[in-house]
Amino acid sequence: MPRMKEITEELAKVLIPEPARGEDESDDDYKARVKSAGEARNALVGELMMAAGASATEDPVLARLVELAAQKREIQRQIRLITAYAREFVRPEPYRLRALAEAAGMSISTIRNVYDTEDKITVATRIRRKDVKSTVHPVVGDQWWRLPARPTTGDAAPFP
Repeated sequence: MPRMKEITEELAKVLIPEPARGEDESDDDYKARVKSAGEARNALVGELMMAAGASATEDPVLARLVELAAQKREIQRQIRLITAYAREFVRPEPYRLRALAEAAGMSISTIRNVYDTEDKITVATRIRRKDVKSTVHPVVGDQWWRLPARPTTGDAAPFP
């Protein structure tokens, strides 16, 4: 366990480094930033210890990577949904690919293909209206049989 504490403290220092002093920064301002960084590191150490205790491996490094990977997947999902909305649901005309690509930090070819039909169905269902081209409609009630955009195992097909 002492090794685990050392790992979490060092990982916190890696993720929240000591602030560099600004050229024109007063002593009080710098000390306040150093104190704030220290408090943030201490809080992170606590979070890392709790995450490590809750993970199967009880390893703070792996637990943090699992947590960050989940955050990354959620951000990617949100980018897909926002892009689908901006391209398929905004009236009278969709957002331009160039603007979306720049905002998302992607190339035009990547942003063009970032979302799929399943994402469009999700947006349609959440805003309760079809897309501009009427290619997808909101899912209502037990409309479980909609075709998935991506092949997934275990999905029921609408017809035998």
